[in-house]
Amino acid sequence: MDFTGKTVLVTGASRGIGESIAQQFAQRGARVAVHYNRQQASAEAVRDGLSGTGHMIVQGDLADPSGIARMVEAVVAEFGRLDILVNNAAIYEDHPIADISYEAWQTAWQSIVGTNLIGIANTIYCAAQHMIKQGGGRIVNISSRGAFRGEPTAPAYGASKAALNSMGQSLAKALAPHNIFIGTVAPGFVE
Repeated sequence: MDFTGKTVLVTGASRGIGESIAQQFAQRGARVAVHYNRQQASAEAVRDGLSGTGHMIVQGDLADPSGIARMVEAVVAEFGRLDILVNNAAIYEDHPIADISYEAWQTAWQSIVGTNLIGIANTIYCAAQHMIKQGGGRIVNISSRGAFRGEPTAPAYGASKAALNSMGQSLAKALAPHNIFIGTVAPGFVE
C-alpha cells in the first residue's frame, strides 16, 4: 500500500501498537503525527526513527476535550489536512470489584471510559470536521478482544472497547455520505 502524500494522526504512538502503526505508515510514504500524552521523549524518539521526513509529534490528553481540539488543529495546521486518523490510545487499569473501594471503582470507570470512549468520540468529531470539508478521510479505531470476551479484573476497559465497536458502526453509517470510512480492529494482547 502506498500512502505517499497522505497525512496520518496516530494516537498513543509513543510506544507499542501505536509506534508500529506509525512506522508502517511512514515506511509507505505518509507524513505521520505521533501523538503522546505524557511520554514526550518517547514520542520524539519514535518520530526521529520514522522513515521519510516531515513527521511531527503532538501532545494531547484524551480526557480533555479542549486538548483534543488543540491536538487536531495542530496536525491540520502543520500538514494542511488530515487524511487518516488512527485511534490507538487507551488506558487499562485493574479495578477488581471484590477488592477495591467504591470510590476507587468510580474513579476507574470515569477515567477509563472518559479516555477510551469519550476521548475517542471527541477525537473523531474534531477530525471529521476537517475530513468533511476536504471531501473525505479514513478513521481506524483500535478496539480489543476484551470487548468480546470480557475483562474480569478491568470491566470498564472491556465495556469501553465494546462501546467503541458500537460507536464505530454508528459513525461509519453517519459519515459514509461524506466519504469518510471507519473501520475497527480488535487485537489481542501484544508484548
